[in-house]
Amino acid sequence: MRIDPSNAWTSGSRMINVAISLLPNFILAVIIFIVFLFIASAVKSIVKRFSLRRRRRQSLGLLLGRLAQVTVVVLGFLIALSTVAPSFHASDLVKMLGIGSVAIGFAFQNILQNLLAGILLLVQEPF
Repeated sequence: MRIDPSNAWTSGSRMINVAISLLPNFILAVIIFIVFLFIASAVKSIVKRFSLRRRRRQSLGLLLGRLAQVTVVVLGFLIALSTVAPSFHASDLVKMLGIGSVAIGFAFQNILQNLLAGILLLVQEPF
C-alpha cells in the first residue's frame, strides 16, 4: 500500500495560506482589543470617581466600575473576534448561550442568588 502525501501537502499549504491571509486581520483585532482595554480602564476610573464623590457608597462604586469595565472588555472582544472572522456574528453566540443558559442557571443557582443578594446589600445598605 502506497502512501500519497500530496493530499496532506496541499491541505497543509492551503491552511498556511489562509493563516497568512488572516494575519493582517489578526493584528488589527489585537490593536482593537488593546484600545478597548484602555477604554475599559478609563471607564472604570470614571465610574469609580463619580461614585466616590458620595463617600457612603464606596463599595457600590467599585462594583459598578468593575461591571462597566467587564462590559467594555467583552464588547471589545466581540468586535475583535468579528474582525478576525468576518463570518462570526454576535447573534450566533447569543443563540448558543441562550440554549446553554438554562443548564448554567440551574447549576449555579445558589451562587447567583448570593451574588444578587450581595449587590442588594450594597445598594440598600440596611446595616
